[in-house]
Amino acid sequence: MRGDGVYKKQIAIGFALFLIYWVALPIALITIGGYLNSDQISESLKAFGSVLGWIGFVFGMISASYALIDGGGVAFCCPPKKVLRCGTYSMCRHPMYCGFILFLNGLALKYGNLGSLELSIAFSIFLIIFAITYEERKTMKKFPDYSEYKREVFAFIPKFPKIDDRCPPLLFQLLFYVGHIISWFSWHIKFEKDCEIPEGGYMIVANHVTYLDFAVVVYVLSRFVSFPISFFHYERNKWLYKLVGSFPIKRHKPDTRAIIKIISYIRKGGRIGIFPEAERSWDGRYLGTKEGFDKLAQRVPKPIVAMRLERAHLLYPRWGRKFLPGDVFVKVRCFDNFEEAEEFLKDPSVDPNDIYPSYEGVERYVYRCPGCGNYHSVESNKKGFRCRKCGYEVEKPTVGELWKIHDDNYKSLELPFTEEAEIIDEYGRSTGERVVVTMSDEEIRYNGKILKRCDVKSFITEGSKEVFFYDGEKMIGFKFKSALLWSDLVAKFWKMEV
Repeated sequence: MRGDGVYKKQIAIGFALFLIYWVALPIALITIGGYLNSDQISESLKAFGSVLGWIGFVFGMISASYALIDGGGVAFCCPPKKVLRCGTYSMCRHPMYCGFILFLNGLALKYGNLGSLELSIAFSIFLIIFAITYEERKTMKKFPDYSEYKREVFAFIPKFPKIDDRCPPLLFQLLFYVGHIISWFSWHIKFEKDCEIPEGGYMIVANHVTYLDFAVVVYVLSRFVSFPISFFHYERNKWLYKLVGSFPIKRHKPDTRAIIKIISYIRKGGRIGIFPEAERSWDGRYLGTKEGFDKLAQRVPKPIVAMRLERAHLLYPRWGRKFLPGDVFVKVRCFDNFEEAEEFLKDPSVDPNDIYPSYEGVERYVYRCPGCGNYHSVESNKKGFRCRKCGYEVEKPTVGELWKIHDDNYKSLELPFTEEAEIIDEYGRSTGERVVVTMSDEEIRYNGKILKRCDVKSFITEGSKEVFFYDGEKMIGFKFKSALLWSDLVAKFWKMEV
């Protein structure tokens, strides 16, 4: 069954129930109450009712969001698939009812009369009795651990919430809904699940083709997923990544602290999303799994949930300048070992015969003219590219044709190679210093300094222009016209994993 169809059905049910319970029902109770007792409420109580109503509405909506994102439940319809303990559910056992009761009585105070208030209070008492007697008894039969939760948290009296990094932060929830709204007008994500996604902790692995892959993963699962972020990006926007539940990981050396956190997080019931390639693909072809990831995958609970993202690369390639609308397809499978998941992910995410909607920025990929062999002489446009030196022009090349151009360029690379660059710090920030960088078989020279090949422990690329050499003590960063060109040089002549 196509998952996106089920998902749209859930959205429709949730919206319909919202209209029934949060709009139609309060209006009906206030209207009926007016016929029972039309005595007016004082102005001071009306003002209090307005504040009470807003508090209840916000509290209820946040609770409904936790029920959906953390437990997969839709309010008043489909119960969560586990005992919820996050956010408002760490404050009281029935936060949605609590919010609704505050909202209902606040509305009765603001817009109703004594009859409306009396009827709202009576209905509130009914909800409390219903929740404690019928609903809790039903929940305890389904979830044995609910009894423990019941001892820890009051039913309707809120207490200070617990902080748990496995719970979706509020900013994450806001971006979750904003992203869904945007997706209706930009990327139309169609997905298909061929396995039962577990409710406990698990690792999600996916091919990495765009900056927005994390949003696609979250969209498909409709759950909170924490993603390790390259410390290069994390340190520049630390406040944002903390508020969406992400944490840093170092790509240039083994990061034991981050690895321990990942394993512990999953074993405690959290969800971690990881891209085994560690960087975005340049052309939709799988870059290969980074060394050591298979050992991490062996130590986490199974199954491993694998997601294969198709056609997203066409809409927002790494070398591209624009985010374009279109259809994105996602296939979801579950595997008991990473080797099978890797086989599922490693095929190209695009067809060689596909055409890009726009070729603007492709000079970062086609860094050498196929006609005259000059570096950085290619100028891109929406329909293709042209060499400003020899006039060589290609219009609407297929994905496969671009692969061949790049692979031919890779084969023709020679040393020594010299190019002008800007020096950047370890976080990618500009230093304003421009240098001439020369790479040979055994060293890199720049600004009177020498970086020997034997001293380089690792090499990484960030974005489409930034590259870093790590010498075991510090990161040495350069901003070139194309990071892919230097990635190819290091892979071909220094035989280093990139």
